Amino acid sequence: MVCDDRMNDNTADFLCRAAGFNSMVSWSNNGLSYNRISYNSWRDRFGMVFALDNLQCIPGARELQNCSYNPIGHHDCSYSEGLVLHCSTEDDGMDLQGMDVELQKVNGAISSNGTVVLNGTQTSGLVCADGVDARTATLLCHEAGYDYLVDYNSAKNVNSSDKLDCDTMRDRDISVIAEDLNCTANSTELGACSASVASGDCDADDALWLSCTNDRGPEWVLTNLTMAYNEAGHHDERDARVGGRYGSVVVFLENKRTGEYRFGLVPYTGSSYTRSSMCYMTGYTNRYPSYRRTGQISDNANIKLSCGFLLEHEISVVLSYFWCPVYYQNLSECEFTLADDHVPSNSDAMYLHC
Repeated sequence: MVCDDRMNDNTADFLCRAAGFNSMVSWSNNGLSYNRISYNSWRDRFGMVFALDNLQCIPGARELQNCSYNPIGHHDCSYSEGLVLHCSTEDDGMDLQGMDVELQKVNGAISSNGTVVLNGTQTSGLVCADGVDARTATLLCHEAGYDYLVDYNSAKNVNSSDKLDCDTMRDRDISVIAEDLNCTANSTELGACSASVASGDCDADDALWLSCTNDRGPEWVLTNLTMAYNEAGHHDERDARVGGRYGSVVVFLENKRTGEYRFGLVPYTGSSYTRSSMCYMTGYTNRYPSYRRTGQISDNANIKLSCGFLLEHEISVVLSYFWCPVYYQNLSECEFTLADDHVPSNSDAMYLHC
């Protein structure tokens, strides 16, 4: 028999999996459960001996050597402390319903940026950063009480002062409990997301770190717009001709919260206001410039950025929407949407001749 001393969810889950089941549903002891071995059976079959006492396993443990315990047969347990498990053959993953989200820094201080800690009624711990996307990170910010996501990363890539420290994790027995966390576009709370119980492959270095804010100021801003082309077959960066009257329209952006920069092509637009404004931004006041989709222009025309150049420098359409309200507008007056979820085809990028 196994004693329930120091028992926790991670250890109970390991025992269920070691017995051939997929996961642990709940655990108790002989003193609280009706589904128990009788005292007489324990006495007659096992000589009133506990095989394991003070058993404690790491999250996702796969074998007994991943656990700590007293020497086999050494214990101070009575019959009522015998462990009773309820195991399941169904793999339902981790139940996130009712879990709270905190961002913790050194000594467990709660902040707007820190290591993500999930707190439930029976378990708490860290989330593996692998596979987490911006949508999931944003929902976690909302669950932690913030309106906007600033950045997300693995804890190993973050300064020590901005994340949960090793001493606190050791003293509070905090480890990674969840991996493959995913929140779909329809998820409005953590309980609607999916995650797997940690397998043990992800440690504290790979735990998820977030930076969130309630600042309603602009996140991404347009910093420059120009036109560029190259001679087909010439793909070095210096082969690009930038700043002239014609070419593929290229825009540059900066994230004011994180300092990240992006650049790429602008999508085709039928708005004459927007086209005249793009010419105005590049120094040409042409109200009715000629325009086309770049896919309608041959690469060997040498008046746009060629397919070879775009592939060589990994350039694509960076905006899914760009619109200026009247003629001859500055960048700050125009509206745009980043092409994070839906990236238009490079063939649908904007070509202008001002």
